Amino acid sequence: MLEIDGLTKRFGPLTAVDDLSFTVPPGKVTGFLGPNGAGKTTTLRMALGLTRPTSGTATFDGRTYQQLPAPMRHVGAALEASSFHPGRTATDHAAMIAAGAGIDQARCAQVLDLVGLGSAAGRRVGGFSMGMRARLGLAVALLGDPQVLLLDEPTNGLDPEGIVWIRDLLRHLADQGKAVLVSSHLLSEVQQSVDDVVIIAHGRLVHASPLAELAASAHENRTDVAAADPEALARLAQDQGWTLTTGPSGTVLVGPTAAEIGHAAFAAGIELHQLATQRGGLEAAFLALTEGQGDIR
Repeated sequence: MLEIDGLTKRFGPLTAVDDLSFTVPPGKVTGFLGPNGAGKTTTLRMALGLTRPTSGTATFDGRTYQQLPAPMRHVGAALEASSFHPGRTATDHAAMIAAGAGIDQARCAQVLDLVGLGSAAGRRVGGFSMGMRARLGLAVALLGDPQVLLLDEPTNGLDPEGIVWIRDLLRHLADQGKAVLVSSHLLSEVQQSVDDVVIIAHGRLVHASPLAELAASAHENRTDVAAADPEALARLAQDQGWTLTTGPSGTVLVGPTAAEIGHAAFAAGIELHQLATQRGGLEAAFLALTEGQGDIR
């Protein structure tokens, strides 16, 4: 299990990760989502000891990455698909990593087969496509048969067949009891394979829940509202038991239809300047979270 607790990273005046806390449990695929620049890669780098946090901790079953006696047997990570020597073959690259980690060389062929590179194991990495490099990075992450996997944008460079393949593989790994964290800036890329979602924006946590809970919330009525007297609108929402939050375009009411809001506002003598139903769906909910800096609940 991976536990992120109050993790913060500042680069001078820039706060890249801001008091971030969440858990990646075993037996589940967790989607780590947010726009480009949200702080996802910085978070993963801090978890792996590659970047020193300003404050907070990232621990694997209670130990930091540096405290693990054989890190690759506990944690597998694929952060980049380009950090390979172009003159080495896939087998040579995997063998070099395995030797440094004290892993049996026979495991190299097993993981290359597992990721679909068995027939290309003798080819030099310099001739690999981006998708093949992504597969090789995943093979290396799996060398130690780790219990926790951290994968940064693993579908980059994969064709549609490859995307389906990696979804099935992640599901298989979670079914083995592994904790899998998959980062992406697009919910649509991971929604068919994840169990839970952790969404961040500007380094801050804006939502964490099972995907099913986010999906249920995504189909609630959401209406953009602007009033001449915002305080009166807020009082009306409280009286009616409506959820009032902030979205990309301003005030959002969750629950009632536009017709219900218009009728209640007219009866209360509140002048409305805008009343527009938002498009629904998971992607719309994701955009509302990341652009509006607020939860949908």
